[in-house]
Amino acid sequence: MKKTLFALLLVVIALPVSAFDDKDYKAYVEKVKKEVWSRNLPQFKNRNVPARFNNESAVILARYEEATVDQKRKFSIYANQGIVKQINSTHLQRYLIKINDKAALEKFSTFDYRKFDRPIYGGLGRDDHRTVLGVKVIKPSGQEKEVDSSDYQDVEEGKKGKEKRAKLAVPDLQIGDMIDYFIYDIDNVKEENIPPLSFVFRSEYPILDYQIHCAIDKKMCTQYRTLNGAPDFVASNTDDEVVLDARVKDIDKTLPKYGYNAVAQAPYTLLYITGKVELSYVPESTKKKGLQANPSVEVIQKDAWNLWANSKISWSMDKLMLKVIKQAKTLADDQAKADYIYNYMLMRSIVYKTPYMYYDSRFASLFSELLERADVPFSRALTTSWENEPYDKIISYSDATPIIVLKNGKVYVPIYPYFAGGNVVPSTFQNRDASRCDLPKKYYKGPFTAMKIPGSTAEDNVRTVDVKASVDGGLLHIVRQSTSTGCEKEGLAMTLASAEEMAQSWGKPYGMETYESLLLEKKSKAEGLAKERAEKDKKDIEERFKDEVKSFHDKAPVKINATRVTSFGNDNQPFTYQTDYTMDGLVKKAGRNLTISVGQLIGQQKHLEGKERKRSEDVYYDYPSSYKVNLDLEVPSGYSVSAESLQKLNTLVDNAAIRFEVNAEQAKGKVIVHVQKVYKKQIVPVAEWAQLLEALDRAYAFTNQQVILKKN
Repeated sequence: MKKTLFALLLVVIALPVSAFDDKDYKAYVEKVKKEVWSRNLPQFKNRNVPARFNNESAVILARYEEATVDQKRKFSIYANQGIVKQINSTHLQRYLIKINDKAALEKFSTFDYRKFDRPIYGGLGRDDHRTVLGVKVIKPSGQEKEVDSSDYQDVEEGKKGKEKRAKLAVPDLQIGDMIDYFIYDIDNVKEENIPPLSFVFRSEYPILDYQIHCAIDKKMCTQYRTLNGAPDFVASNTDDEVVLDARVKDIDKTLPKYGYNAVAQAPYTLLYITGKVELSYVPESTKKKGLQANPSVEVIQKDAWNLWANSKISWSMDKLMLKVIKQAKTLADDQAKADYIYNYMLMRSIVYKTPYMYYDSRFASLFSELLERADVPFSRALTTSWENEPYDKIISYSDATPIIVLKNGKVYVPIYPYFAGGNVVPSTFQNRDASRCDLPKKYYKGPFTAMKIPGSTAEDNVRTVDVKASVDGGLLHIVRQSTSTGCEKEGLAMTLASAEEMAQSWGKPYGMETYESLLLEKKSKAEGLAKERAEKDKKDIEERFKDEVKSFHDKAPVKINATRVTSFGNDNQPFTYQTDYTMDGLVKKAGRNLTISVGQLIGQQKHLEGKERKRSEDVYYDYPSSYKVNLDLEVPSGYSVSAESLQKLNTLVDNAAIRFEVNAEQAKGKVIVHVQKVYKKQIVPVAEWAQLLEALDRAYAFTNQQVILKKN
């Protein structure tokens, strides 16, 4: 017996490190294509598009999804007792789409996808990830042509064992054609669970036929929740599998592009499939095998609370964090102490452009211990973000976010680098339902109190743009300052501020005013790292400011003269930056006179066309906000302002949803324009759509306004 086992081990060890290469992948692709194209799916033979969709950019005649998941026990020389549990999954997505216009043609003319990836994790052997893309072009005549494998191009070879990708430019695809394509994924992973599957019963295009079929190993736990009116699965069983089927026809409603939160509004189903594995948390609710359709919310919430309790870690603090805790204890009140610690962690997150902890539960464990060390009493709570299902409809513990709540109600959530500061609740968590437990011990057992995370107002979230413009020959010289408060600060520090600037501003209260001082390295190494980071930041920020100017005007500048950040958003201060540049195309001669495109100096405004002007669902914004522009246009010597053109700038729309106002005047040799646009609500009822649309139209119309400067 020992000799047999030893011989087997020798065979395994002698196998190539990567027993799957490009040649194997090509053979696999042909096998998959043959199998998928031979499927008996009559809906993919349909060539008739109802006339009511003639004005749509594209129409999905058929959409089919199929998922299979099973769990097997595999031999591994690295695993405990030689056996690992492997989750094997396949996911087929196939579409038949009629191309009606240029936008749809551009979208479906190119594909970029992973070919295969075979990483080694945890010493358990290789995982196996593969993707196959198959494409057919169908002409109006009915002629079908499959895109040949030779048209697929490798994007990068990568190093041995690394992910390999490919791209495809679909040949001879034209407006009026149909494209029949599929994406087939396999993901075989060891001792961990696969990501959830999401089935959305809506698209940006109408869908004539959408069919779903899932077959899942009975040895696993299958949990799903239907949300926002999604149709339920028809469930059945075989000897070995749970089978889920759904089919919906004539989905005429499409996903709006403006002011729409698909997670909160679109009908969809979340499907979680869980096996008992070693590398993932296995919650209590999933230990029961088989199907759990729309399981009890309270049971799932309990899973999330138990994860928090199980994430208790004995933390060892580095010398910088110990210094922060020591200083925090000297501050006057609990919120000041908590803010001091939280903002230090946020500073480090922004500087390193990464979450402070990769797992929210670990952050909650760490931050709660830091508060305990600083003698700050607090409660614990769970919620979900706007990017997940509501807390009262939660389907998985992993969708819950642990938060800390001070006795005065102040909320702290796990840190991500785009956050604005400890004084601002991140927009993705504002106005979300949560449950709180005030007990310091055994909090996971309750009792739980319902709460709502605080929101904000349009007065809290303000972006003010001050523009000083002057004519320079045929160009316009512009000095623009942008000042942001509240949620409007989100993402700005990590985008436009260097690591050194962040240390100088955010690090000052901690005595860490250089990037080098944030590094737990020897002086010589820290100096080298700081120099490298400074060089990288300079290059990156220069490009980002170029993008910012182009985004503001929808056009690249002729030249950027200078940029700088003057306030970094720390200590409840605004984030402020300045840009100095010249633009062409905004000054034009009209005989002896000049026309100045002042409407192009307030930033781009939303323009809704076609079906986007019709609305049957509420409008969702990230948060209420205010946008203000103060424009000073210097009138060149020898010119005067046309009173008529100045008067045309004035406008006002003010209703329950929005306010848009423009006031223009001439004073001290300048054209002075004040613009105010206030989004009063996070969620605007569809009943107020016409009022909202009127203001959006006025704002867009203003971007075409000009001032005439008459030659004296």
